[in-house]
Amino acid sequence: MDRRTQRMASGAVVLLVAGLVGGLSWHFLDNLQIRIRTDIGDYRREIRLHQSAVTDAAEKVDTVLQKFEYDHLYQADKYAHSAGQHPDVKVLAVTGETHWQTGVSLTIQVAGHGVEIGADGSVIRERDEQICFKIQLGPKKDTRDDDIGCPTQAPVPVTKDPSFDGVDDRLKRDLRSAGSDEAAVRAAVAGLRLDPAIRQDITARDGTVGIALRASQYDCILARVTSKGPELWRPSHTQLSPGEMSCTAQTALSSAFGKYPH
Repeated sequence: MDRRTQRMASGAVVLLVAGLVGGLSWHFLDNLQIRIRTDIGDYRREIRLHQSAVTDAAEKVDTVLQKFEYDHLYQADKYAHSAGQHPDVKVLAVTGETHWQTGVSLTIQVAGHGVEIGADGSVIRERDEQICFKIQLGPKKDTRDDDIGCPTQAPVPVTKDPSFDGVDDRLKRDLRSAGSDEAAVRAAVAGLRLDPAIRQDITARDGTVGIALRASQYDCILARVTSKGPELWRPSHTQLSPGEMSCTAQTALSSAFGKYPH
């Protein structure tokens, strides 16, 4: 093979190698671009799903704060207790004593439901996430930080208030059978097998038996039984505020029974 032929062969090899390298590079870059676009798309979908969960959790926090205001709370332990009654809320930390003196800082973890909706309105993906919030209550103003990093400590133990679900109808039925006999009324109430955390108060006076059942500050059933049968009454939220009406058997026997404020 002469030199000219060798040079031509060498050049062909170089071109072939360059072509192969170029082809491989183009294929690699094309695949890389596709992968990057896919990763960015997945990331954006994750962000949207997370933001949806944050929005859902934030609405639940709104409900928690509304309850604080409705119940006129100002003490740290009351804030924590109230927040912990919500089924999707865990109290992670609470500091301070009262709203207007030290201020109260509350960190809560809320289960948020995230949903990714397609262009046609269908649900593409959904999942629950634990979203954390820090709430500052006083002393000068109330503030709130959404979607903060969740602390790693165990939740603050919060005792759940007992429920009166289904109690009203059962109580009235059994009191009707018991009549105005105090011993029979006590037996009827005991037969309901209420949650031990529900405080019970029963008193008889002048042929009338008064009954008070209290599950929490604002959850009270008052009843009284006369020869005409039983009457049940649920005092209003305002009437059960601290310093107002007491949830006792004496109240059930008083003239205040059954009267709402005007």
